[in-house]
Amino acid sequence: MNEPNNNKTLLANVPDAVVHTKKSFSIVWLVPIVAALIGGWLAYTAISEKGPTITIAFKSAEGLEAQKTKIKYKNVEIGQVESIGFNKDLSRVVVTAKLVKGAEKYLTTNTRFWIFRAHIGTTGVYGLGTLFSGAYIGVDPGKGGAPVLEFEGLDTPPVVTTDLPGRHFLLNAETLSSLDIGSPVYFRQIKVGQVVAHNLAEDGKSVTINIFINSPYHKFVYKNTRFWNAGGLNVSVDATGVKVDTESFVTMMIGGIAFETPVNLETGIPAEDGDRFTLYRNHKSIYEKTYQKKAYWVLHFSGSVGGLAAGAPVKFRGIQVGKVVDIRMEFSMKNKAIRIPVLIEIEPERITVIGAQPKDEDRLKITEHLVSKGLRAQLKMGNLLTGQMFIELDMQPNAPPQSIVWSGEYPELPTMPTPIETIATGLARLIDRLDKLPIEQIGQDLQDAVQGTGRLVNSPELQKALHSLNEALKQLNELAANLNTDTAPAVGTTLEQTRKTLAAVEKVLGSDSSLNQEARRALEELAAAAGAIRTLADYLERHPEALLRGKGNSQ
Repeated sequence: MNEPNNNKTLLANVPDAVVHTKKSFSIVWLVPIVAALIGGWLAYTAISEKGPTITIAFKSAEGLEAQKTKIKYKNVEIGQVESIGFNKDLSRVVVTAKLVKGAEKYLTTNTRFWIFRAHIGTTGVYGLGTLFSGAYIGVDPGKGGAPVLEFEGLDTPPVVTTDLPGRHFLLNAETLSSLDIGSPVYFRQIKVGQVVAHNLAEDGKSVTINIFINSPYHKFVYKNTRFWNAGGLNVSVDATGVKVDTESFVTMMIGGIAFETPVNLETGIPAEDGDRFTLYRNHKSIYEKTYQKKAYWVLHFSGSVGGLAAGAPVKFRGIQVGKVVDIRMEFSMKNKAIRIPVLIEIEPERITVIGAQPKDEDRLKITEHLVSKGLRAQLKMGNLLTGQMFIELDMQPNAPPQSIVWSGEYPELPTMPTPIETIATGLARLIDRLDKLPIEQIGQDLQDAVQGTGRLVNSPELQKALHSLNEALKQLNELAANLNTDTAPAVGTTLEQTRKTLAAVEKVLGSDSSLNQEARRALEELAAAAGAIRTLADYLERHPEALLRGKGNSQ
């Protein structure tokens, strides 16, 4: 019972605690403060130096490894692959990568990424170092464009990067031929550029080829510069012989492009970046003029068109004005006949028009007028060795009258058979006429005539007639001999007497003979008498009474 009281006594004897406020800072607090400052600094540094995180979609992740594959620009590391995954439909591989600080300003819609591996290009082997270090992702910072963090990776490394000085040009070609990305571009047989891309035109009728000309060679490209396909061998035959031309051994294997500015064209206007040009088939064709207007006509030939192919020239008096576009075989249900239409392409601009330029409808009227004057199409032999044919347009004044057929899909020009067909037709007609001749009857008649002639020659009457003719000729010869012997002296005497007679006549009738002078005086007197008679007649006409009274009384 006494314990509680004792406790109370003890508690009462305990003195009260006195709390004193300490004014000085304890050193113990320095440790957490310093730790907080260091952590904040590290956090700030990590955040401020953190680069952007991007995603790149590739068709395949071959050669890539997360936390290992690097991203390099000019062989300098600027990032690393963090993870590799797939997109939603599993069609693409999505690579997530972190780049160094400051790279975000180069990440635009024009930035390109690709996987760089060891590969064989058109001009050599590239990336052998990656066989040991592994593949890496290359980057080409784009110029301009909107900022983005998601990219579509290229399937192959670009041939030209944006930092390479030079200019891009576009070439339009009918086909790609042997050209490919990386094919060289030559100027005077010096490599000055290469093909960087190619794609099919939207209409599917041509190919657009993107080339890059390195600086400073791009200054040799002008507005009127001509490009041509320099791949393979160009073989030509002329009066000097056979010529073989090629840019280099490389172009023979992988193709290539060459360019020059023809000296007969105006120069001085440099081409701008992105200008478009035409890619010609070969060097020779760059001197051929290009024409925009095309006119299509169809031809029907009655004979064979063997040796005629698409692309064969169409000429007018030896000058090319177009080419063959298509050759088909058709069966007409209406006529139950097979015919072979040949579609040709005429370039009206090849013909220089003197005076006002005609419109399209005027050109058709002019063509119709020429057809009425004898314009015809005819197959001609172009090469005797190969048998190649071409179409010749020429005026045929003696051709039967024909006109243009406008009812078909294309207007139809009249044609004429080839000279060989004409000869063959004439021979066939001659043979047909010979077949119709009664050869056997003619032969029998000739045989009868020969037999009759033989009987006549061998007949006795003919022998007698020949003998009589022989005798008559002998007598004629004897008569001629007698005339020469007997008659000649008498003829000579007669001629001498005739000469003397003519001399006497000349003496009597000559201009100095007395007879001639007397005759002249007689003629003069006769003329005077005639004058007197004319005067008397005139007087009597005026004074007829003079016949009765006399001249004196009449006065």
